[in-house]
Amino acid sequence: MPKWIQLLLLLGTFGSLALNARAEHITFHNELAACVTIKTITTATASNVVLANTNIQLRKSIGECGCLSALAVYISSVGRGGVQQILQEGLIRLDRDGEKTFVLATEPRLIEKKAVQVRLFCAPPL
Repeated sequence: MPKWIQLLLLLGTFGSLALNARAEHITFHNELAACVTIKTITTATASNVVLANTNIQLRKSIGECGCLSALAVYISSVGRGGVQQILQEGLIRLDRDGEKTFVLATEPRLIEKKAVQVRLFCAPPL
């Protein structure tokens, strides 16, 4: 089993033991807002990975928002010196309502006292 899957399973099991990340604020720039609502439930840190646990609600398929599959790309970033610096980029499957976890950073100090922006948009065709 890949290590990242093991980490997610571990976080699902011990998520309540994780420490809160100290991001000032998390903002979603949701380009799929006509189809998907995202609400941050909590943030947590485990093994230096900062996570945003969210609740996803689909109003309609993201295909109706122009996506060619159920996959979306997310990019987390913070502003430093007037420039947005990318922290993480990933794919997330948006085919049903429920809880989803976004990896925001692999080092908690990168987001400490920073406003984190998460951009969500259609994944490009393969």
